[in-house]
Amino acid sequence: MLFLAVTAGFFIENQREHYIENKRAKAYARLLIDDLAVDTAELNKAQKVWTNIITAGDSLTRLLNNKDINNIPGGKLYYYEYWSGWSWNVISRNATFQQLTSSGAMRYMGDTSLIRKLLAYEEAIKIIYLLQEKYAPEKTENWKLVQKVFDQAYFDTLETIKLAARDSTRLLYNTEPGVVAFLNRDYPLITYDKNILMELKNWAHTSCRNYRMLSKSIISTKQRAVDVIEALKKEYHLE
Repeated sequence: MLFLAVTAGFFIENQREHYIENKRAKAYARLLIDDLAVDTAELNKAQKVWTNIITAGDSLTRLLNNKDINNIPGGKLYYYEYWSGWSWNVISRNATFQQLTSSGAMRYMGDTSLIRKLLAYEEAIKIIYLLQEKYAPEKTENWKLVQKVFDQAYFDTLETIKLAARDSTRLLYNTEPGVVAFLNRDYPLITYDKNILMELKNWAHTSCRNYRMLSKSIISTKQRAVDVIEALKKEYHLE
C-alpha cells in the first residue's frame, strides 16, 4: 500500500509539473509570436527602405557617370543622393528569446524541430546584424564625402516638400509637383571636381551592392519567422 501511495504521489507530482511547464510554454509561445509579428513588420519596412536606397543609388551612379555633369539639373543629384545616403538598420525585438535562453526555459518549448526553427530564425537575424555592422563604417565614409559635394541646405529643402522627405512607407518615385519641380532645378554642387565626383559614384555603387546583400537576407529571414509562428500555433493550439 505504501509503495502504491508513493508511486501515485510521484505520478500526480509529475502531472502537476507537466501542466505548469506546458502553461509556461504556452505563455512564452504567445510572447514569441508577438515578437515575431513585430520583427516581420520591421523587416518589411527595412525591405522597402533598402529598395529605395538601392534605386536612388543606381540613379545617382548613372547620373555621375555622365561625362557632361554640368548639363544635369542639380536637383536630380541632390534628390538621389538624399535617398541613397539614407542609413536604415533592422532592430529585432528579441526580449522573449533572450529570456528563454538565459533562464533555461527553452526546454519548455515543445519538440526539437520547433526549437530548431526558432534558433534558425535567430541565426538569420544575427546575419543581418553582422552585415549591418560590417557596412556601417562604409556608410559613414560615404557621408563624409557627401559633405564635400552637396550643400546640406538643399537636403533640408526636400524635407519641406510634400512626398519628397524620406519616409519608410513611401516609394521613391512620384509625380508630386513639388518633387518634379525640385528635380528640374539647377541647384549647384559645392564642387565639380571630377575625381571627387568619381569617388562619390563609386561609393553610391558600393552602397547599392551592400543593401542588395541585406535585401537578399531579408527574404529568407521573413520566411523563417513565418515558419516559427506557424509551428508555435500548431504546437500550442493558438489562433
